[in-house]
Amino acid sequence: MLSAVDVLAQEGAGGSNMLFLIMIVGFILLMYFVMIRPQKKRQREQQDMQNNVEPGARVMTIGGLYGTVVDSDEETVTLEASDDVFLVFARQAIARVLPSEEEGQPEAEAPITEEDTTLTDEDLEKLRSADDGDDKHTGKSDRKEY
Repeated sequence: MLSAVDVLAQEGAGGSNMLFLIMIVGFILLMYFVMIRPQKKRQREQQDMQNNVEPGARVMTIGGLYGTVVDSDEETVTLEASDDVFLVFARQAIARVLPSEEEGQPEAEAPITEEDTTLTDEDLEKLRSADDGDDKHTGKSDRKEY
């Protein structure tokens, strides 16, 4: 005969199985919203960026090459890496589109003149006095010849 204790024990075991199942489903949903969904969103944005690149845009390829788009079709993009150097890449090789030079770049600083790069006698004296206390670089080789 089954006693009341045995019946309650069997019902309790069934409840823990249901709780375990709910926890597994919850974990799968959490993984979807934390990992899979954002990754798909990034892939979609990357695909849109690659499909909408236009001639004149500065881009960087997945190999680290910077260039300007001069022509494109459905599968390939032609980049000008430097003057008269044209390279053809698959659209998927474009890692990112760079901001144009007019948009994101601060104004260029004044060019450096020869006067700015020339050392004065005072500068040379400072360098000589700093070298006097330093015996590391005496010009002697630490190598032993055998």
